[in-house]
Amino acid sequence: MDFPDSGNDMKLAMEKVEAQTRLATAPTPDRLNENWRFGRPHKHAAALVELLADTAGTPSCGTVTIEDASGCTDKIDKEDADSELLMSTIGSDRILGLHLQRFGKGAALFIEGQLTEPITITYETDSLFTPTTLIIAAPGARARIIERHITRGEGCMVCARIVQAAEGAELSIELEETGSGTSRAMNIINISAVQAKVRHLSRHSNHAWAREETIAEILHSEGEADIRLYSANRLSGDQVLDQHTRQIHTAGRSASDLLYKNVVEDNATAIFAGNIYVEAGAHDTDAYQSNRNMLLSEKATIHSLPGLEILADRVRCSHGSASAPMDEEQLFYLLSRGIPLHEALQLVAEGFLTDAVDRFHSTADND
Repeated sequence: MDFPDSGNDMKLAMEKVEAQTRLATAPTPDRLNENWRFGRPHKHAAALVELLADTAGTPSCGTVTIEDASGCTDKIDKEDADSELLMSTIGSDRILGLHLQRFGKGAALFIEGQLTEPITITYETDSLFTPTTLIIAAPGARARIIERHITRGEGCMVCARIVQAAEGAELSIELEETGSGTSRAMNIINISAVQAKVRHLSRHSNHAWAREETIAEILHSEGEADIRLYSANRLSGDQVLDQHTRQIHTAGRSASDLLYKNVVEDNATAIFAGNIYVEAGAHDTDAYQSNRNMLLSEKATIHSLPGLEILADRVRCSHGSASAPMDEEQLFYLLSRGIPLHEALQLVAEGFLTDAVDRFHSTADND
């Protein structure tokens, strides 16, 4: 698949050498790094770096199951994962570098044409698993991908995902991340689109700690490029969910949208730090970012930091953030209809999260 500015072989080789140096010399994330300083995530990051470093060179333990009626999906090995060298991170270069050293298994999707049945990829582990997913959509391709991560016991899953969509492609991607209560998870996601439409939904549940870094980039193209990011999560106990995003517009007349919602109770912590970056010359960009949180406990913690960096003219870019307790009027309405308190609380919380899920499905279905 031909992406603009991919360069010749010599340039690509030089970029890989530079990337290897970057990953090899990256420091361990800590509280002084702005992408790790909020709340408690830097402690988890240091523990993850130590775990990956101690197990470098040992087999990655996990399974990959693929359900694909179209036959466009293959399992990949270490050679196929070299493209990870050129991935970007949001403060986790060291973790990505260690991931490459102990690469596990993975799946590669090379999508052509319009697929009517979804492709499902399931990663499972009860140990330490470091898989990679590579998704490449040819011009005009259309597909729905469901990726499930299941981590049991004290397991830890660190996954890298690369998504590239060419002209006219339309992708709908769902990430379902499920833990055991004591498990940990990390996802580093790079999405790039050239006059394509990509919809991405993530849902995290029952991890002691989870971090998600999503970089969505609209590459040099003038026209119908559109990336939309959604997330809906419920946190309880002492769980920590740390999500960082970057919407990059290198081309004008393009659009991106983000809606991340969390329900947080007990001593749980939700962190969101997002950035919309519009390059010089990317005029007529339309981008939005919204983080909404419902707090069900006075001890629950929210850190929300949306931001804009705009270097172009004639843009429509904005962001919003709101964190508040449950709407008492909604709760009273359900209680007045005879619904028990516990069930009413569940209904209001699920309704709050369902909004993001419904928007994901409606935009994907309407494309």
